[in-house]
Amino acid sequence: MPEIDAVVRPALRTVTMINSDGKAEPPLAVPDGTQLRLQELRVRLMAKTPYEHLVTEIATVDAGEAAITAASDVIYIDTLGDYGLERLRAVSPVPVVGAGETAMAALAAAGRPVSIVTVWPASMAYLYDQMIARHAGGEHVAGVHHFSAESELELVGTGAGIKARMNRGEGDLLDQLAATCLAAAEADGTDTVLLGCTCMWAVAEPLASRTGLTVIEPSRLGLQAAFDALEGAPGPSTLVSDRFGTVMGLVDAWLGEGADVAVPTDDCEVCVFTPAGAV
Repeated sequence: MPEIDAVVRPALRTVTMINSDGKAEPPLAVPDGTQLRLQELRVRLMAKTPYEHLVTEIATVDAGEAAITAASDVIYIDTLGDYGLERLRAVSPVPVVGAGETAMAALAAAGRPVSIVTVWPASMAYLYDQMIARHAGGEHVAGVHHFSAESELELVGTGAGIKARMNRGEGDLLDQLAATCLAAAEADGTDTVLLGCTCMWAVAEPLASRTGLTVIEPSRLGLQAAFDALEGAPGPSTLVSDRFGTVMGLVDAWLGEGADVAVPTDDCEVCVFTPAGAV
């Protein structure tokens, strides 16, 4: 297990952004006295279904454990799905902030109805159902509106995909998204839209100007919350769990980077886990 207390920390306080969205740069300017580290995921799999969601959570916790080892003062998970948030908090000695939790807290504070508009298709509604049920503020969500057809999932990671098109600021796409936001607000009786993915950060301002609606953009909101969390963040401290590093070891083995990975076991007659090849 890494000796976190022994890590030499830099003079600047560090926020590590787990770069779930694969951004080339952070969505906000970094405050003076702070450095931002973009932590890439070693395994990328879009959580199109609850099954794939599990893999995405493992990949996110792996990135979070790497951020802890690198002496981060705050960890920010840049995804509305908050993948692995509670799992990472269970082992992290420093604050862990999620974009989804932060966005929902903003809804709770505002106390007025809001429409969620997401670029992802209706098959991914489970993500929004979970978020609404899990967090205070969910009661203010008047409706969830899915912009894309199911075929969009086949374009993920390509130049023809919705994310690439938003980053390019394609005018016809912005017009269509604006129309969807206006239709959602009218159907739900709201004047506020929460963008349903941190990948939509590049279109937040154009959508606000085109629609006149209040647009809540979770990527910036979450990163600002991470910067704010530095105020009360502790200094070097001990790890919460002696299982720290287990997920990194699992991903090492998965990627073929760890030939001899010890699999932790517990003496539990109910939860029995036997490593492959063991008798």
